[in-house]
Amino acid sequence: MVDSEVFGTDFEEILDEQAPETQAVVRMTVMGFRATEIADKLHLTPGAVRNRLTRFRTVLYEAARHGRIWIPKELHTRKQQLQLEELAA
Repeated sequence: MVDSEVFGTDFEEILDEQAPETQAVVRMTVMGFRATEIADKLHLTPGAVRNRLTRFRTVLYEAARHGRIWIPKELHTRKQQLQLEELAA
């Protein structure tokens, strides 16, 4: 069972918009599975798992730019943080 605090309504809606494989990868990651375990269980390569997580992170940042969700500054990846600082300057 996934903690309901992790999957709030806005986050859940964004996740529901993604491909079923991406949904499974994200949910299993939140549940604590490692990328190799997820790859084995879903019959994907570890690279495919990383790609799905990266694409979903990009979707989350886009949603944050459009005001659908808020991402605390502490959770921003360095690349995204630099891009946000450049936009603010």
